[in-house]
Amino acid sequence: MVTKNNRNKDSIGGTIRLLPATLNACADIKSQTLSRSIYETTVYNADVTLNGEFDMHALKTTGIPVDRMLFSKAYVTVGIGDLKGVETINPIKIGQTEYTLNGTSDEDVYVNVTFNNNTDYTKFSQTEYEVEVVDIDDYTSSTSGCMQASISIDSTASAAIPYSITMLIRGSQSLGVTPIGAESKISMAGICKSPSFAGMVIPTERSIEADSFSAKWIVNSINRDYPQSFIGDKPYKISRSAVVTNMLVPVDRYQKTSRAMKYAIIVVLLTFISVLFAEIIVKHPINMFQYLLIGLALILFYSLLLSLSEHMQFGLSYLIAAIMTIGLISVYMLGVVRSRRVSITIGIVLSIIYTFIYVLLCLETYALLTGSIGLFIALATIMYASLKINNKGYRLQ
Repeated sequence: MVTKNNRNKDSIGGTIRLLPATLNACADIKSQTLSRSIYETTVYNADVTLNGEFDMHALKTTGIPVDRMLFSKAYVTVGIGDLKGVETINPIKIGQTEYTLNGTSDEDVYVNVTFNNNTDYTKFSQTEYEVEVVDIDDYTSSTSGCMQASISIDSTASAAIPYSITMLIRGSQSLGVTPIGAESKISMAGICKSPSFAGMVIPTERSIEADSFSAKWIVNSINRDYPQSFIGDKPYKISRSAVVTNMLVPVDRYQKTSRAMKYAIIVVLLTFISVLFAEIIVKHPINMFQYLLIGLALILFYSLLLSLSEHMQFGLSYLIAAIMTIGLISVYMLGVVRSRRVSITIGIVLSIIYTFIYVLLCLETYALLTGSIGLFIALATIMYASLKINNKGYRLQ
């Protein structure tokens, strides 16, 4: 914001931005999963508390004489990723006084200021500057906005000015805080099944339990690429230093359906091997066309799973699709080999396969380990059964 100054043609104006010396940010998050068709997303409500102190001595680093600064026109800015997510925000307390914040556009915060080429500010005795006290600039990957309030600061008062503010915000998928304090302590905790931490630095401490988590960050000014006070024309990307908690959907229906398709080759191979053993046991040849029909039935399972999961829970849709596929193949095998025992055996084998795949789909951390052990056991069983096959066919021992 450029100050109004008409005293002489050489006067220049600008905005000095002062960041907090200390920032203590605490967010209590409560998340829930919303779904539409097979797509799911995580939304949250967060109680956010910000407090700390401003160090007025930091203004001296700008090189602007303090007696040329218009403290009477100072204002505080609270940057928020998206103002639509602010449910309630209490007045900000600066020193012992509370100020009501009002929404404003992003352009009122980040301003380009043109200065005279002569940077010896002491030559411009009539030059006036405004002081902007910036409180917090929350991380956002989409639209941005801020809240502002004009404040009263006494330049002769104590160098340390405390501040505090509380707010309730709503959002989806992620919550981030920019560590703009010279010393920033940020903590986030709450209800979320699958949190993920990102941003400039990883948490100093973290704890993830079944349905809750907590994380703490300690960031100093030496970890960032911008100072505590600067003139408003500096192209600093403050929000890029944010620390973020992403609230992921553990394994949604779309992900499960996609992962189920990746196991298709395993299901087809194990089923074909089972049918091959049935062919050898009953000594009834099964032609290639019949193998093709069985393969098509296995592929149709994934189409059924995807279409059913759009209208009901994934577990129920998986159960219905599996029962339909197992029933179709079992009845078809009964008609092909004319053996009820073989038909029941194929049905049991397919039931075990689909149950095993479902367990893998529901797992997150141990999916690969469980899948590898399961496939090893399946291969060992097949290898053992193949020992009973001689050149003349299958023999019992």
